[in-house]
Amino acid sequence: MKHRFMLGTTLAALALGILSACGKGSLVSPLVAEESSVSDTAQAHLLLVPSADPESLLGRAVHMTGDNVWTIAQSRAAGCDVTVKRMPSRFDTRRNVQLSSLTALAGGLPQLIEIEGRYGRRVTVHTEIQNTEIYEADVSPRCGDIVVDRVFVGSGRRQLMTQSDLGGAASVTALAVSPSVSHEESSKIVDSTEWREPMAYGFATRNMQGITPLDLDVSLPTTVQDGQAVSVTIRTSKKAWLIVFYQESDGRAALLWPSAQEPEPVAEPNHPAVLPSSAERNAGIRIQAQLHQPDKPVHELFVVYAFSEKTDWERFKPTFGAESTEGAAYVSEITNKINDLSMARWSRAILAYTIVPASL
Repeated sequence: MKHRFMLGTTLAALALGILSACGKGSLVSPLVAEESSVSDTAQAHLLLVPSADPESLLGRAVHMTGDNVWTIAQSRAAGCDVTVKRMPSRFDTRRNVQLSSLTALAGGLPQLIEIEGRYGRRVTVHTEIQNTEIYEADVSPRCGDIVVDRVFVGSGRRQLMTQSDLGGAASVTALAVSPSVSHEESSKIVDSTEWREPMAYGFATRNMQGITPLDLDVSLPTTVQDGQAVSVTIRTSKKAWLIVFYQESDGRAALLWPSAQEPEPVAEPNHPAVLPSSAERNAGIRIQAQLHQPDKPVHELFVVYAFSEKTDWERFKPTFGAESTEGAAYVSEITNKINDLSMARWSRAILAYTIVPASL
């Protein structure tokens, strides 16, 4: 008997094909940046989409999760006081970075997930910037644990490029300030953004409290073959309660943990969590990569949230068997709900993987 929780195509076509005793089915740290020099943005974090309001970014809380993904809060915390200093600073800079290193505002996280879910993480970001100004801020302790204290402003261009391994034309919509462009060559520009007026394109952070982060590490193959049995190992630096789900290539998402066999999934420093768990394996459940179309590779996403306080986990955990037709929005919704938590009390990892035909 078959049922689906949807992780991409079932784990991105990892399509968690859950095989039960009765048949086959499928399932759904903070690092603080080194402060960058005023004349060099090599250590600055780049924004996915430039912001026309640089000053509003200062003082906002920043969270970096286990898979090195940064997210900026949608607004400053209540009681956050910011004193802004603007400094002219003219220089040109070029950067080539991986898509996963770009930072989104909390509300823009679905855009980042959409690209990763469609192309995996084989996306390179090329930027050419003419910096004109730097905004710096003195911020109050109430702003958060890790906050934006420097914003880089300038005009320029940003291109997202990928080497397609799935074939067909590559294109991404609704991300560019100016119309996006796409190409048919093997190396494709999947999005191009150019802004001629000065906008915020990068930022640096400050650790306000010397917090000890909740580190999260998820071990999952980046490529699996159709029919391959898969297990996922989740490690944390503190005892942490887990929420795990996956997103299929069509955007749908489904919950894997908590589950009926694993109602309170936990990882500890010396006791990593393994999915499927021993209780699930004893129930005849296993994870198997499964393609909807045997000859067509598929990208999917695996998403883990970890909470160091059980009360937080109980507050935000979805209902068993929860599903969503908009996986990126599902991730964003959870992230927005937990924005009021200290960043030492939660972490998130988003991993892209590809399911390929067994013959590849």
